[in-house]
Amino acid sequence: MFDLKRPPLSRSNELNCAFSLSRHAINRPNQIALVVDGDSYSYAELASFAGKVAAWLQAAEPEKMLGARVGVLTSRTLDTYAGILGACWSGASYVPINAKLPAARLANVLARGKLEALIVDETGVKCLEQLEPDLIPQRILGPITSGRKKGGNGGVMLQDLNPVPEPVAVSADHCAYVMFTSGTTGLPKGVMVSAGNLWCFLDCMRRLYRLGPEDRVSQFSEVSFDFSVLDLFFAWDGGATLYTVPERQLMAPARFIQENKLTFWASVPSVITFLDRFKLLRPGVFPSLRASYFCGEPLALASAQAWQQAAPNSVVDNHYGPTEATVACSFDRLSAEPNVTPERGIVAIGKPYSGMRMAVVDEAGSFLTAGKTGELALSGSQVALGYFGEPELTARRFRKLEHPQWGLATWYLTGDLAREDHSGCFHHLGRVDHQVKVLGHRIELEEVDSHLRNACGCDAAVAVAWPVRQGIAEGLVAFVGGGTLDSSHILENLKQRVPPYMVPQRIIRMESLPLTPNGKIDRRRLAESLDQDGTGL
Repeated sequence: MFDLKRPPLSRSNELNCAFSLSRHAINRPNQIALVVDGDSYSYAELASFAGKVAAWLQAAEPEKMLGARVGVLTSRTLDTYAGILGACWSGASYVPINAKLPAARLANVLARGKLEALIVDETGVKCLEQLEPDLIPQRILGPITSGRKKGGNGGVMLQDLNPVPEPVAVSADHCAYVMFTSGTTGLPKGVMVSAGNLWCFLDCMRRLYRLGPEDRVSQFSEVSFDFSVLDLFFAWDGGATLYTVPERQLMAPARFIQENKLTFWASVPSVITFLDRFKLLRPGVFPSLRASYFCGEPLALASAQAWQQAAPNSVVDNHYGPTEATVACSFDRLSAEPNVTPERGIVAIGKPYSGMRMAVVDEAGSFLTAGKTGELALSGSQVALGYFGEPELTARRFRKLEHPQWGLATWYLTGDLAREDHSGCFHHLGRVDHQVKVLGHRIELEEVDSHLRNACGCDAAVAVAWPVRQGIAEGLVAFVGGGTLDSSHILENLKQRVPPYMVPQRIIRMESLPLTPNGKIDRRRLAESLDQDGTGL
């Protein structure tokens, strides 16, 4: 039965996502909240940093910060966490910005974000040096760890400020953060997620995992990837310790998990592929883990089972959700009889969280019955407010639809192809925008990927449409990272599995496939490499 859990709409500091950390700072001040770059910070220390950043933000006009946007342009440093918490503490919406962005993309995000202030660390300072001064917000704080403030009214010491004692009260429809994601036009779009959306997501996580002060939680994702929202706020909600994975260990974190005795791991599934490739995923190697959370891309059944053997005391969960549905909104737990998406070899995306609904619609927005394939639509308490400054795009993707059973509601159209089986379990079938036509035949690239993985015996394998002339694909090219089988063997295997038009024209072998900043295989970059010289990397 649909169980909609909503927080109260009246203003409350409990709806502020920094509230749990402030509560633990009072009740367990010496409990370690964060371990980053080899240094540990207690809940009391981190709350003090957050309160002082909030004091700096509120220095001019405290009420002006309520709902204002504060950018956080940092790497994996204390500045990142103090900046995010400080922005939330002040009642602002935080806007995480990836410090690895090229200058043109960074300038675009800064312009679109209309930031009231910007928080930077040393890496962020270097990023700003690439930009024209008029693109940079006037108020800049950082690096926080140096204790000095730059910009604004000039030159005061952050440590001399009296911290704001507690997070500002906000309402459920208050924008907690704006997360910029890639747009189909090539321009980033800012997803606005409310305090109520985040509260409902965290409530579902509490029920599933019940973190406590004894837990040790990974912080894997870049904070510009919404997966990080789980890392940060779920860890601090439970009074656990958050361990930031160093940049150099992101794709091979085995030693990090072992040395820190992590109990909760969350990442994209690509990590499993890398660990397995380097022979680091041995049975029983992660005995401390009690829960493993994978999201962001399809989870191959073979990968899930390999992780389960490596972490025998852990549940292994496959979660699904776009940024527009607040991190994730459905999941399926690996079992002895796993729910596998037919002919794809991936774990199903499962059933919706409490407070969420999932359905499949056709191109006209009509709801389809179980067994039929269409676009996945989401509705409920985690569906975001929309896109910042883009009302037309918001209206197209967040649509009012009348469901025959549930009535009229707002549904977010994900752009993902899906099918509901007769048990109510949902299966991810690829992207609408990864659907291509080759010689008149419609092809789902993710379907080709699944056959590639089976044929080559490794998970790092993707297909791209190429060459594409005047919008028409003439064929496919496959990229394989690692594996031991030669290309001719893989192609022969594929010919036994799929029609001729789905067999790649050739296979390009690479040591490793390029990844996006979020840790996913970068299909666009692979296609661009073909366009550059016509032969591949």
